[in-house]
Amino acid sequence: MALGTKDGWEAAHAFEAVLIGKLGAEGYRGLWNGKTKWSDPRVTDALETFAKMLQYVNSDHAARTWDEACALIVEGKAAMNIMGDWAVGYFYAKNFYDFGWVLAPGNDGIFDALSDSFGLPKGAKNRENVINFLRVLGSKEGQLAFNIKKGSIPARTDIDKNLFPEYQRSAMEDWLKHEIVPSVMHGAAASESWVTDFKDVISLFVARPDVKTTQKALVSIAKAQGVPQ
Repeated sequence: MALGTKDGWEAAHAFEAVLIGKLGAEGYRGLWNGKTKWSDPRVTDALETFAKMLQYVNSDHAARTWDEACALIVEGKAAMNIMGDWAVGYFYAKNFYDFGWVLAPGNDGIFDALSDSFGLPKGAKNRENVINFLRVLGSKEGQLAFNIKKGSIPARTDIDKNLFPEYQRSAMEDWLKHEIVPSVMHGAAASESWVTDFKDVISLFVARPDVKTTQKALVSIAKAQGVPQ
């Protein structure tokens, strides 16, 4: 399994998929509002499973970014990885189309969601230029151009999905029929401080996969965020 942990977030991103697989949509969402405790045996199971998965990753993961990990797949040196749809954008950029995709184990019927957002900062210089840029991004043409290159799906629903490659078409179908849960690693499930602490704990787990210590740390983080445990 290809993995790059140089930027710090990639392992937590992969672990997020394992949590969803063990807890299901409702159980995973409950981690962020206190309905599911971080001491739950299913979290223990997720950590134990992730520790096993780490036995199969490339030994140089600490020196690789997410895209450099994807390069191992392009080069035929790895069989798979767990990554967002931007990995598809990377494959397209490398003219690599000999790949398939499947939901992470246990993630059937669940869509782990995040979104790219573009804003207008308060007091921004060249305000009109920014507004014009946002109009382009929000247009059919802008959404089509951006998402095809990114590997993602558009926010607009009035764009012909047949204009997109096969992966994006399948993701659009999943979005409509699957249960949507918020990604923690990409800022949709919890506060930024919680995300940072979660990322740091899982990064440490990759270096020293101690399930008991890590689970205690995750409990402590939730308590610090005011979520009952």
